[in-house]
Amino acid sequence: MSCHRSKYHQRGAALVIALLVFALAAALMVGVQRDFSLQLQRSTNTFFAEQGWAFLIGAEELGILALSFDSKLDSQNEVKVDSLNEAWAQPPQPYPLDEIGVLIGALYDLQGRFNLNGLVESQGAGGRSGTTPANNATEADGTLQSEPDNPPAASGQPRARLNEQQKILVRLMLAIPELELDQIEAVRLVERITDFIDADSERRLDGAENEIYLSGDFPYRPANRALASVSELRAVAGMTPERYTLLAPFLSVWPKEGSDINVLTASPQVLAALGRDDSLSPLSANEVARFLEMREADMIPDTQTFLDDPAFANSEGSGLANIITVQSQWFLLDARVEIADRERRLYSVLHREGSRIAVVHRTEGEL
Repeated sequence: MSCHRSKYHQRGAALVIALLVFALAAALMVGVQRDFSLQLQRSTNTFFAEQGWAFLIGAEELGILALSFDSKLDSQNEVKVDSLNEAWAQPPQPYPLDEIGVLIGALYDLQGRFNLNGLVESQGAGGRSGTTPANNATEADGTLQSEPDNPPAASGQPRARLNEQQKILVRLMLAIPELELDQIEAVRLVERITDFIDADSERRLDGAENEIYLSGDFPYRPANRALASVSELRAVAGMTPERYTLLAPFLSVWPKEGSDINVLTASPQVLAALGRDDSLSPLSANEVARFLEMREADMIPDTQTFLDDPAFANSEGSGLANIITVQSQWFLLDARVEIADRERRLYSVLHREGSRIAVVHRTEGEL
């Protein structure tokens, strides 16, 4: 009886041990399978990422080739211009990648945008970077009028201590209806952007320096240097996410020292910003439409032809003449690749000097 009971207990213990071993083996198998799946996913992601990057670099090389070909064509032409009618500026076309994905790339002229780093490039009469004499006031119609030596203390007129580049940015903001800014608000925002970039700590009339930024809920200091990315504009006092989203496509920070605006590649909004020297109002829709038609027909071979337009008949035009061009040296490649439902993007800043094209900046985020 005792022997039979002992054998029964032994068989029960063996069964429990077998179940424990099976459970342990199953747990190990699940763990191994999980680690294998994760490693496989990592390897797959790495493979597709590297493959995507190779395609993007290939798109960059094609962009360099297109600009190099354009330089050779320019060397054969008597009139050298960079316009939207040229091959490099054509709309992007999807390029299939042997049924594994698609590659899309386009070249854009960065000199068709407004360069933020030009805001503080020139010296004003008072020695401050980017200012003009303080005895200028802005009338309601946008015309800069000279104030008397001793203006009324409570005139209520916003100052327009702006250089030509700052005036262009004000007009650009006013040329984007979705921003919903009036002239006073646009001047204030431009002065705050200028204060954010300039090296000094002297606050402009409507600007913002350390005391504004350090008194916020999350204190920080203004850049006080040339911007490295348009996205830095988000940190400027008064720049809301909505305003930034609307403005960013028309802005650049390349080159760092500022650049001329190419009137043959500029967007309608940037063209409207190239208004009369004595006004903060953008050009009218009819004037912009006329310029668009002229350049579509290759009727603007040089900057003087642009300035001879009736739109500038009553303007000195000297300030604008120094900051417009019909040739470009700075370009942006915007390339995107999609492989196996995965997307990767590359922004490359290309600098052209003669027939030499150099890649000076790459980013997968914002420019």
